[in-house]
Amino acid sequence: MSDKKIWIQTELTCRPLDTLEEVSLFLQDPPAWRSLCKKIIPHSPNAIRNCDVNQNFGENILETPQSFCHYEPETEDIDVERHDRKKLPKTLVCHDMANGYHDDSYVDGTGSSDAYTLYHWGAVDVFCYFSHHFVTVPPLGWINVAHQHGVKVLGTVITEWTSGAALWERILASEQQSQDFASALVAIAQALHFDGWLLNVENKISKPQQLLQFVRQLRQSLHRELEAPLLLWYDSVTVDGHLSWQNGLNHKNKAFFDASDGLFTNYSWSEQDVRSSAELAGERVGDLYVGVDVWGRNFYGGGQFNTQQAVQVVHKHGCSLALFAPAWTHEALSEEADDVNSVVSAQELDQYDKFLLRDRALWCSLWPFLCTKLPDHLPFQTSFCRGQGKKRRLYGEVICPVPWYNLRHMQYQPNSALGPHGYLLSTRDNILGLSRLGLLQNKTGILRCRRSLKENSKVEFAERTNSEVSITVKTDSLTIITQEETKEVEITSNDSKSSTTKTKIIDVLRNLFRAKGTKITENKSGAMKRKLSLDAEEKRELIDTAEEIQRKDSTENEIHEISGRSMIQMSVNLRLRDKTEKTRYALAYVSGELQCLEPFFEDSFLGGSCLKINPSDEVCTEHRHSRLFHCDFLCEESLIACVVTKRMLGHEDQFLNVRLHLQGNSESYKKAVLVGRDIPRGHEHEQATAADVVNLYPLSDADDAHFREMQKYMVLHEPDFYVSVANAYGWRVRYYQLELPQSRVTSVSVQAGLPQGPVLLGHFGLCARRVPRSTASDE
Repeated sequence: MSDKKIWIQTELTCRPLDTLEEVSLFLQDPPAWRSLCKKIIPHSPNAIRNCDVNQNFGENILETPQSFCHYEPETEDIDVERHDRKKLPKTLVCHDMANGYHDDSYVDGTGSSDAYTLYHWGAVDVFCYFSHHFVTVPPLGWINVAHQHGVKVLGTVITEWTSGAALWERILASEQQSQDFASALVAIAQALHFDGWLLNVENKISKPQQLLQFVRQLRQSLHRELEAPLLLWYDSVTVDGHLSWQNGLNHKNKAFFDASDGLFTNYSWSEQDVRSSAELAGERVGDLYVGVDVWGRNFYGGGQFNTQQAVQVVHKHGCSLALFAPAWTHEALSEEADDVNSVVSAQELDQYDKFLLRDRALWCSLWPFLCTKLPDHLPFQTSFCRGQGKKRRLYGEVICPVPWYNLRHMQYQPNSALGPHGYLLSTRDNILGLSRLGLLQNKTGILRCRRSLKENSKVEFAERTNSEVSITVKTDSLTIITQEETKEVEITSNDSKSSTTKTKIIDVLRNLFRAKGTKITENKSGAMKRKLSLDAEEKRELIDTAEEIQRKDSTENEIHEISGRSMIQMSVNLRLRDKTEKTRYALAYVSGELQCLEPFFEDSFLGGSCLKINPSDEVCTEHRHSRLFHCDFLCEESLIACVVTKRMLGHEDQFLNVRLHLQGNSESYKKAVLVGRDIPRGHEHEQATAADVVNLYPLSDADDAHFREMQKYMVLHEPDFYVSVANAYGWRVRYYQLELPQSRVTSVSVQAGLPQGPVLLGHFGLCARRVPRSTASDE
């Protein structure tokens, strides 16, 4: 009997190139997966400045971030201003995670459904894959998912130490060798359809003028061979060949800035460095990418959850942002309770959910200072899959019953889904203090404290060096105890005396969240006074909160004694700090508070996840309108919309309406509502509920002649867009037709039909429908 022959396939992986010889071999035998690389999908030439979305929000405080995921319907009627993207600062994400090439390097993916991925693509303009290999070739998954979201992709060329100096000696030995290396870098980018390079020379150069000429040659070649490429120079080597990080743009590195498409600065800058760099860049200030290290190593503000402090400086001076290593949210996550990178009170969350919470908290804090790109390419469709999941489904049917991860199968992500739901971010001492007191379980109290930070009036603490504060409340006053003295604060309310104690407790909590040390002001009698006015709803909720606190802090009405005084004790050991000190913030989980648009991995229509739309929750009962996308889709003649939803167990009556916000149509409609249920009997001719709103009911009945006509059009002209309305797995597929020629869809939002109960959104799509033109032969 002959031996069996075993068929073996070499696993497709994406790898870096560590030598000039490996670069040469790549050109001779490019990787087989190059045919899978996709070109960038253009987006609108306009974009939104996120700071314009919530114009009346007020000051951006880290502990009380803005909500971009839901909105008040009356304010949404005022469209957010669009700006020319070329005139706006850009955001570059430099992905550095444990030297790269992990699960993301496998073309066919892995089984690690909890591996890191970036999904905030709406505010990213450039993605750079970074490692410490000589030539870092971006993996296929990152190229495709970034390009799908209109984001340029850069590889990295880095040299370090004496080995790096030796490499450049070879490259710059002659003009021909220099040109050969430049041509090789262009050819690699061409073969894999990515958009350029980051040059990072971290070693001394003996021939700095030849290096400068190489940068010019490489830029010229890239712009000759690629469409809209990008070559960035990292702030390292100076024009005299010395390795000397300038932490900005100045005369020592401006020649490299002039020879390239932009400068990526080092991270140890001061605000004066940013200011002077912006002035020197002049009209090219948008090409100045100020480096911001999320890990916070020797860095302004300390990074991590305080990264916002540095980003505000970059935003203030109109520079572009180079955000380095935002995967810190995944890589640094700790399970140790006393670690600042753990999530407090998150026992019910698994490790991946904790990462998602940390990641959302970081990006939510940065979002107001970024800009959002607008998809405008039709057809547009997404099932919201994040390129990973517990199972994989096709139209609801399980086709892979095991966990999986493959970045290139991520679909288009919402670009306005961030909001501070489900977490509390504050200084480490505050979070731990609240946790010890059990206040993180009191959801209403946490929310009221977070909202109260937005008020203008403040109680201000005296600045002290290395002192601790113990805050206590008794029946008629607040006591602040430091190591040096005790001060009593009288707090009055416009309410009756019976609720005074309750409002004092909330007033104490208000100040627990304040990160900056401030000063106490005293009246002539030596007592510090503050009036607190509350509306009826606040008073009711705060009374409930205070009573809960009292129940937890006193057993059988036991009164604790401090310094001979009778009081309800709340000791929070809050360390007062200097304003320039780098603050470490911690994150706490708030159970029961739900995201408006929650990634849902237990079911999906296509891929590994869908969106769970939460119209309200046990903490916030208001019926929310949630944004999916800011966009810029042109309806030349008419549009076909596809919406796929699924009801959840226990909420079978729930349904989902999708709102398209419109501009420029002759009928003066501002909204088209895609109603998520069949047209009620007797209302067949109903079109609008208001003068500026048109209601559209689904065309999904196989017996309907209008639907059959639409179905035929999609099958013939948009076969990749069409999804069958027949589904055996509970998903309801609905189609709509919008006939408003020359109108623009400027945003897409959703609202559940009922104020309570979730509903799943599995798929959304838009495509153009054009009336066939008659030809001479037809006549």
